[in-house]
Amino acid sequence: MRWHWLVVAAAAAASAVEEPLERREIRSPDEFRRLVQESDRAFLVEFFSGMCGYCTEFEPTWLQLARQASRLEPARVNIDLDGGMQLAEQLKILDEGIPAVVVFNRKETDGHETLMAGELVELPRLLKRLYRTTKGQYLRTDSAGYFLRAGAGR
Repeated sequence: MRWHWLVVAAAAAASAVEEPLERREIRSPDEFRRLVQESDRAFLVEFFSGMCGYCTEFEPTWLQLARQASRLEPARVNIDLDGGMQLAEQLKILDEGIPAVVVFNRKETDGHETLMAGELVELPRLLKRLYRTTKGQYLRTDSAGYFLRAGAGR
């Protein structure tokens, strides 16, 4: 009988595991402001729609980018949800196009730097844009110019 409760507890714990950070979705403008303003890190945010073919095609690249830019806080905004659409409209992301990848500086929710909007960009070009946009603050390179994960090459 005791092992039965252990199995039930283990299953409950496994189902309570959060999604990986690169898949975390921001669902409202209020949640966005709270997350960005309370964090000491800059945010890397993808705006997407499940009905957008480019967005679906871009997802694997997004996941790689979010993992490699490990000094940034990754998040996604689904514009198919009412709160996601409100946020995209407030930030004028829809004027730029989707999928969109933008950087929000620490604690700043008003302005952003767009890395990509309404196009598909390969990971190496996105990393270069991110490096240029943030002046190398969130990505490190080795002596040959290859990008390193945070904490590598020290």
